[in-house]
Amino acid sequence: MEIAKTHTVYRDNTGDILSMAKRRKERAIASEQRGVSSKSGNGPGTGTTALGALVWLANGMPWNTVLEWLKTLALAGGLALTARWAIGEPYKIPSGSMEPTLHGDARFLRGDRVFVNKWIYGLRFPFNHARIPFLGKPLDYASRRIFRGATPKRWEIVVFKSVEKNAKHGTLVKRIVGLPGERVQIREGKIYINGEPLTLPDSMPNIYYTREGRYGVLTTDEFSLIPPDHYFVLGDNSSASRDGRYWGWVPNEHILGRVSCIAWPPNRWRDFTGFSRTWWWRCVLVVLSLFLVWRLFLGQSFPVLETMPDGDFAPGDHLYIDRVVFGIPIPFVGLRLTRGRPPKRGELVLYRVEIPGQGKTFLLGRVAGLPGERILIKNGTLTVDGRSVESFPFNSRLEEKLSGIVAPYGRSTSKEYSVVPSEHVFVLSVQNDGTRDSRALGWIPFSSLVGVARAVWWSPRRWRILRSG
Repeated sequence: MEIAKTHTVYRDNTGDILSMAKRRKERAIASEQRGVSSKSGNGPGTGTTALGALVWLANGMPWNTVLEWLKTLALAGGLALTARWAIGEPYKIPSGSMEPTLHGDARFLRGDRVFVNKWIYGLRFPFNHARIPFLGKPLDYASRRIFRGATPKRWEIVVFKSVEKNAKHGTLVKRIVGLPGERVQIREGKIYINGEPLTLPDSMPNIYYTREGRYGVLTTDEFSLIPPDHYFVLGDNSSASRDGRYWGWVPNEHILGRVSCIAWPPNRWRDFTGFSRTWWWRCVLVVLSLFLVWRLFLGQSFPVLETMPDGDFAPGDHLYIDRVVFGIPIPFVGLRLTRGRPPKRGELVLYRVEIPGQGKTFLLGRVAGLPGERILIKNGTLTVDGRSVESFPFNSRLEEKLSGIVAPYGRSTSKEYSVVPSEHVFVLSVQNDGTRDSRALGWIPFSSLVGVARAVWWSPRRWRILRSG
């Protein structure tokens, strides 16, 4: 059952508050505390849909191309999982137990999304205390961390695995109130540690803590003395939070990480730890901003998925594409802010064209013909205005693999198929595939040119500057 949103309970008007808390007590105890989730509303059948999409995308691809895509996806997925396990992960807040600090709403794109620093307290064993699919039971195989980091501090907001047996939701978010070895008591809406009342920091709401449950309420050692390496956690919305008062102390190893900030929605952005004022965070912002400017306006990376006939490239190579050479592009619309220089013969260019049955596709090829030139391929050799271009790459193989396909451009002497129009170029595929270059697709307009390949930047052992022709 979902816990309804409530406002923070304040310390003044104590009598009214206690009366209100009493009326809500039965509802709060009976309600299931929703857990924070790292998912964003994925419905049933998501895995099947994703698999179907992959099969559709791979349809018609050569097997070696499919393998390269699978390796790329596996690498990206592995890096993402590693980052989520060891470094950080976003979570959504679906309930009101931490109101008003964190707004909870289980609906899609409603409620706060927080970013959790998983590195700060040390590295946990992967999948420890995670729920086993279909069984609903936690996978408990380690009682410590791989290594310890910082010690959790009072008032920090943390995400952790529930210690409650048969809990409906295994991952929760609360605030640390009590530390190892302390004796904790809740009296008159305040937290008492070793007999002394705590003063809430200015960054926290003015909370009136209600006396629900047993832990921190009863005075016996079992319910008031926090064991070593354990913590006492409470929700800010005390009257509507199922927290440490009900199920007790949280071991250090159960803590996944510290909530660093509210990342979504933008108008709710809040830094809980002060990281946004550090020099390293400002450096990260500068680097990310420069990368964004570079990616949108200056260049991009293009992966090679097939072995090239001339041996210049191999699957796994990544090319740096200079996008600004033909003019500064306007992101996402295919237009340019400025007009750059025209392409040159022999340049290796990335271009985007419509291929029947495949839609818009990025292709790699070399510029063979420029505007106004008469192009003809005779006996496997490229000729321009009647003169052969002996130095053009893979000349001797230009007629290979063309039998039985409609590829009239550069092969017919008629003006329509041999003279390059203004603002267009004749491009030959580096794979020597006549169905995927100007021989079958026709003249390539300047507007379809993305940029010039300047270098192989990955892998490091194959790094090199590319020649123009």
